[in-house]
Amino acid sequence: MTSFGRAILPFAVAALLTGCVGTRIEYFTDTTYTPRSPAASVDWLTGEPTRPHVEVARITVRSSNYGIEALRSSILDRARALGADAILPDVPVVVMSQTGSPYYEPGLLGPAGAAFGLYGYGWYTPYSSNPYILTQGATDQPRIEQALSGIAVRFEDTPQ
Repeated sequence: MTSFGRAILPFAVAALLTGCVGTRIEYFTDTTYTPRSPAASVDWLTGEPTRPHVEVARITVRSSNYGIEALRSSILDRARALGADAILPDVPVVVMSQTGSPYYEPGLLGPAGAAFGLYGYGWYTPYSSNPYILTQGATDQPRIEQALSGIAVRFEDTPQ
């Protein structure tokens, strides 16, 4: 593997893992800390830390494609980039939402597609009222999204 390939591989893997994970960061302090090395461990706490600490930010990640472990890994990576030593997790949330029904997506055989004359819909109609065309269908499936949140904590006795 070339040196360029070795250099770009970690970025490609990180983009793949975080590409479909929505992340929101709410900063609690104006102080910026040096990011931790990729090999540094960030602890996943089970309770309030007893050591003196600073709450750096709340990190919230969500995805409808990845599970809780992938979300946890994403939070730990973000905390490492913020220079945090640990994460104090919140309760995981599963959100189920129902889309409005019926909603039909335009397709090849629909009125805007190549075979519009077969069904008699005419020109310039973006959506078909016929849900039985093979390239369309009602999008009435529920969307299930998992969200995980935690507070990034930096211990005060940690060297800069």
